[in-house]
Amino acid sequence: MSAKNSAKTTAAAPSAYTVHESVIISLARKAVAGIPGFVRFSGSSIVSDLADLVGSKRRFDKSIVVTENENEVSLDILIVAAYGSKFNEVAAAVQKAVYHQIVDFTGMKVKSIDVVVTDTEDVPVEEKPADAEVVEGEVIQ
Repeated sequence: MSAKNSAKTTAAAPSAYTVHESVIISLARKAVAGIPGFVRFSGSSIVSDLADLVGSKRRFDKSIVVTENENEVSLDILIVAAYGSKFNEVAAAVQKAVYHQIVDFTGMKVKSIDVVVTDTEDVPVEEKPADAEVVEGEVIQ
C-alpha cells in the first residue's frame, strides 16, 4: 500500500451532528437580550418567562419559528419593540445578533431571519436621581 493511499484511508471523515431546533431558539433568545428597542418576544407570557428563568426546554409560545433544511436554517422572529424606537434599526440589530450567534455556535448556514414587529410597548423611563431637584420641568443637581 502506498503512502498516498494510506493517507486517504486514515483521514477522518467529518463527523455528523444535529442541532435541535430548541437549541437554535435558545441561541436566538440569548442573542437578542439587551438590544436597544427590543422589549420582549411577541406572545411571551409570564409562563414562558418563568420557564426561561428555570431553564425549561419546553417552549410555551411561537415567537420564534425555526425551519431547518440539512445544514441550513431559517427563522421567523416575532418581537415587541419599544414605542418610539426605529423599528428598522431594531429589526436589523436582531437579525445581525441572531445570525452571528447561530453561525458562531453551530456552524450552520443561515438562509434567512425574518423579524416581525407585532406590537409596541412603552418602556419605563429611568427615574431621576433621588437627590435631584425639579424646577419648572428642569432637573437641577
